[in-house]
Amino acid sequence: MKGYLYILESQTYKLLYLGSTKDPVLREIEHNKGTTKATKNKGPWEITMVWEFDDIVEAKQIENKIKKMNRKLSIEYVNYFVDKWRKNKR
Repeated sequence: MKGYLYILESQTYKLLYLGSTKDPVLREIEHNKGTTKATKNKGPWEITMVWEFDDIVEAKQIENKIKKMNRKLSIEYVNYFVDKWRKNKR
C-alpha cells in the first residue's frame, strides 16, 4: 500500500506541519477535527504538498529524518530532501 508524506499549512497562523499517512485526504480531515495533538487549535489546516512513496514505512522514515534535523520546515527543503532520498535509493 502506498505511503504519503505531506505538508499542511495553518490558514490562521501560517504554520507548517509535516506528516506521513496512507490517506492524505482523511488525515487532513483528522487534523481539522483536532484529533492530532500537535496541530490542535491551530487550524484550519490545508494540505499544500504531497509526496507519494511505495509504502508507509518509507514515508515515515523520511518524516522522522527530516524532523530530527531541527531545520525550519519549508516545501523547498522537503523537496530537496525527498529528491536526495530517491537518488540514493537507486
